[in-house]
Amino acid sequence: MARSLLLLSPVVAVLALSGLGIDRELAWYRASTAIKAIKTIYSFPEQDVTDFLDSYKLFDQEQVTGGKNEAQSTVNYYKVLNHLCAVGDVEKMYIPPVMDPSLGVFENQMLWEEKGMAERLNIGPGSKVLDVGCGRGRVAHHMASFSGAHVTGLNLDRTQLQTAMEHANLTKMDKHLSFVYGNYNDPLPFADATFDALYQVQVLTYAIDPEKLFKEMFRVLKPGAKLSFLDYVQLPAFNPSDPKHDDLLRKVKPVLGAVWTPKPSDFTDPLERAGFKILMNEDASLGGHQYPLIEKADTFFVAARYLLQALTKVRILPPHFLTLFERLTKDAEAFVEADKMGLFTTSWQIIAQKPA
Repeated sequence: MARSLLLLSPVVAVLALSGLGIDRELAWYRASTAIKAIKTIYSFPEQDVTDFLDSYKLFDQEQVTGGKNEAQSTVNYYKVLNHLCAVGDVEKMYIPPVMDPSLGVFENQMLWEEKGMAERLNIGPGSKVLDVGCGRGRVAHHMASFSGAHVTGLNLDRTQLQTAMEHANLTKMDKHLSFVYGNYNDPLPFADATFDALYQVQVLTYAIDPEKLFKEMFRVLKPGAKLSFLDYVQLPAFNPSDPKHDDLLRKVKPVLGAVWTPKPSDFTDPLERAGFKILMNEDASLGGHQYPLIEKADTFFVAARYLLQALTKVRILPPHFLTLFERLTKDAEAFVEADKMGLFTTSWQIIAQKPA
């Protein structure tokens, strides 16, 4: 009975919020997604928990090198992370640019995907779009439903691809969505000049050879097509010789699931060498900061952690629930501090175009 009450609690909260004017359909979607994620986390095999915790060793590295265990560590990380994030407001696994400070993470994600990406890429009905590193496919789903385009997602975690396709079928969007297994560090499994647009959202930290990857993106795009990157970068205020800055970097990388900490030029220079023309290269957040949204996301997970501490103490939930959420939220305050200091951002956006 106690477990059933726990699983139903998001629904009760959503119904209450709906009475305050929040869209009921959206609220129900978020509640049902949270319930499904909680059920999945409850039954995680011990090995999945161990592999997830071990995967954090990857974030001690400065670059992905192509080592035999790196790709598997990435899979082990996201295979668990996607369910943890789905309990809260970050199912899409990224903090978006601040588009409207009065709204939450999820709503700002939707706004940015529509105004900041779909419209800037000129995506519409009939467009063929590639989502590189698509995760659970929720960004692809919204891009397709908003624009009428057909979106193909590429990802190296088969469990997330299965989740993405199940959701596409459930929502009758399967004719507008397809999902392909693959590692973007390998040649992209698509013919030349296939896509009208391409985007990626905070996935390039795992790139082994950015220029090689960007040449592949150039190859699969049609002449005149645009791409959008939204990613994690270091900003000019960051000084690697400053012990405080270095300490924040060490703490922030595991929060973000980051390995490589590039400068914007580490993207734009190889993009230009690959043949692209840079159209936009700037922080997409209003005011140049994300901390209002970071704090909103962290507030939920901190509250969840206190609840989990109580429920695991009385053995209503297995101990791994608390272990996973403590690892997920560790040092989140460092991300807020670094953002306020202007050291890093995950909302740097680049728009580039392949010549017609």
